[in-house]
Amino acid sequence: MLLDIHTHHLPDHPATALWSGCMKDRNAAEIHHAEWISVGIHPWHLLPDNLNKQLDWLESVITTDRRVLAIGEAGLDRLCQTPFKLQLKAFRIIIELSEKHRLPLIIHAVKTFNEIMALKKEIRPFQPWIIHGFRGKKELAGSLLRQDFHLSVGEKFNTEAVKTIPSEHLLAETDESLADISDIIGRLAEVRDESVDSLRTRLCLNAERLFFHR
Repeated sequence: MLLDIHTHHLPDHPATALWSGCMKDRNAAEIHHAEWISVGIHPWHLLPDNLNKQLDWLESVITTDRRVLAIGEAGLDRLCQTPFKLQLKAFRIIIELSEKHRLPLIIHAVKTFNEIMALKKEIRPFQPWIIHGFRGKKELAGSLLRQDFHLSVGEKFNTEAVKTIPSEHLLAETDESLADISDIIGRLAEVRDESVDSLRTRLCLNAERLFFHR
């Protein structure tokens, strides 16, 4: 019953959530108590002198920890202080790891959707690409969906966009929010004019397909 595909706060029932961390979280209590994890290199915590160390840590966790279901979050962020050239270098390497280890990629994107869509068109990855915390308008959702992205929606979202996302491409998350994933799913169901039960079932099936049947 994996429902929350991206969180930094472990819920009371850990098996319902995919906890996300990076090297700075290696000693956090959550990484030891999580049922399922995703690991990546966040652009906020990337420096020229720690990229190789982070990559070594990432490769080690991916190859030794059976709980790893995805790589991420990782991506590109125009608003953070990390040099964009370094972000691109790290993200390209992470894409290679996603393909090498056959793991879905959970993407952090801030004002970089054009670059990320261009990369997907160039690389043509086999593994699913998931935009986490999607808040964009329906036009942006349409552009991403035409390239077969999956869109994960959290506490804040664009109502009109959420209405247009095909059910097989929709996921839900809490991210940094302390909200219960059930409350977020309830709001999504209301906006999409679906029953909560049917949406929960679809979200579980999507998570099962993306993370457990590779």
